[in-house]
Amino acid sequence: MKISFKLKLIFSYIFVILVSFGFIAFFLDKNLEENSLRNIQSSLITQANLIEGQIASDRLRQEDAPYLESLVKALSSKTKCRITVINNKGSVLSDSEKSQEEITQMENHLYRPEVKVALTGSIGIDTRYSSTLKINMLYVALPIKDKTGITGILRLSLPLESVQKTAFVIRKIVLIGLFFALALAFVLGSIVAGRTIQPINRMIQISHRFSKGDFSRKIIQVSKDEIGELAVTLNKMAQDIEDKIKEAKAQNQKLSAIFNSMIEGIIVVDKTSRIISVNPTIEKIFSVSKKEIEGRAFLEAIRNNDTYEIINSVLAKGKPLSAEISLILPVRKIFEINATPIFDNNIVSGCLIVLHDITEIRRLETVRSDFVANVSHELKTPLTSIKGFVETLLEGALGDKENNRNFLKIIQDHAERLNSLVEDLLSLSHLESKEIVLNKSNFNLRLQLEEVILGFKSQLKKKGIEIKNELPASISINADKDRIEQVLTNLIDNAIKFNKEKGSIFIYAQEVDGKIKVFVEDSGIGIPEKDISRIFERFYRVDKARSRELGGTGLGLSIVKHIVELHSGSVGVESTEGLGSKFWFILSR
Repeated sequence: MKISFKLKLIFSYIFVILVSFGFIAFFLDKNLEENSLRNIQSSLITQANLIEGQIASDRLRQEDAPYLESLVKALSSKTKCRITVINNKGSVLSDSEKSQEEITQMENHLYRPEVKVALTGSIGIDTRYSSTLKINMLYVALPIKDKTGITGILRLSLPLESVQKTAFVIRKIVLIGLFFALALAFVLGSIVAGRTIQPINRMIQISHRFSKGDFSRKIIQVSKDEIGELAVTLNKMAQDIEDKIKEAKAQNQKLSAIFNSMIEGIIVVDKTSRIISVNPTIEKIFSVSKKEIEGRAFLEAIRNNDTYEIINSVLAKGKPLSAEISLILPVRKIFEINATPIFDNNIVSGCLIVLHDITEIRRLETVRSDFVANVSHELKTPLTSIKGFVETLLEGALGDKENNRNFLKIIQDHAERLNSLVEDLLSLSHLESKEIVLNKSNFNLRLQLEEVILGFKSQLKKKGIEIKNELPASISINADKDRIEQVLTNLIDNAIKFNKEKGSIFIYAQEVDGKIKVFVEDSGIGIPEKDISRIFERFYRVDKARSRELGGTGLGLSIVKHIVELHSGSVGVESTEGLGSKFWFILSR
């Protein structure tokens, strides 16, 4: 059971009053009783001395019962005490409360305490319960002396009923006073406790607000006592906490902004490998939701054994670890992973994992390696041929009129091929540098296509290929005319080279979402499905031997892709092996 501080304070006042009154009542009762007894004893002794002087020694020695009886009864009515005369042998001679017949039946008083003391010559005093009168009595016994010695004992007794009544009255007054004091203590205690508790209650209410993060209200306490000091301390503490919370929130917002904006994927796990937090990049990488995976075991939420083994190693050894992992699902990517232990009091309490996507870096490294290899290969073939024929001519074939012109023609063809390769490389490098400035203008695409087709007239006639320009007469676009001419030239050149004898080429357009989609469709040999995804890569050839035989550099489609992308467009191909290909590009009007 919960007892409020106010009740405790009130009960403390009541307890103090109760204990104080208890001690006062106890000592007062004892002192009053003892003082009353001493006063009564003194009074009885005084009366006994007076009465003793009135008893004639010779009558006492003669045991004159009638005389003694009349004397004690007369004096008893005046002193309001019971008077008893006893001889020195303990026999009662006269008693103010008994008749002569009753006196003869009374027991010997020789061994009564007060009588025994009196027989020694001193005043005997005793308090005891009287079996005769059935009440507590105070007895005072004086020796009656003459020249021969102690001739008898004069005993006065007084019932203590009056003392008990006085004590009862005093106890009653003290008890009533106690009740009044307790009531007053309760009232005053309630007032004092209320005034004491009221500011404390205000502090409690506002402290509850503080605990909920509301620091808008302050504790107002004008007193300069300890409660006032407590109010000042609480206000200062609240202000300090508010400042710290604001500072922590600002810091947390900065960290959260950094955490969420990082392109690297970040995962924080605890010492049991349960995910504490992830950033949006991780959600994209693993196609998961932050709400779904936080609080779950890592391997249960993200099924990647390589990462899990790295986390376990860091948690077990407490040392940073870096590695490169490949991700197959949900997408094929390569990541550099850096895992660092999180310490709490020099104990590993978790792990921070940072995943950096290096797929593009590795792809570029592969592309660069392939590019170097391809360029080397492309250059080596014509250079080897040129070198061989030059050596042949130098060794004597120069004078061979039958073959020397043929050898020079071959050297010229390879030189032209090298020149085309260099020009294409320079063009591609220029396009990839992003430094090229497009000279855009509005022009009729159909008319430009007609001019391009005229340039291929002899090649078309040689292979018997029919080409149809089915672009609308009014079709126009806003683009760099020279660059678009290069796109059309490369696509038509490929359509002729890889077409069948007496084949066909159709060029037409469609409108897609307000843009122009141009198709160059041929009836050639087509492209195997496995090669379609790489057809726009530099130096990539489906049939390398035939491509070189036809004089291709392997860069034409890559140049097409870069030019179209510079115009914020896109390219693509649809093809079935043996049935022809359909290349397309999309441009804005």
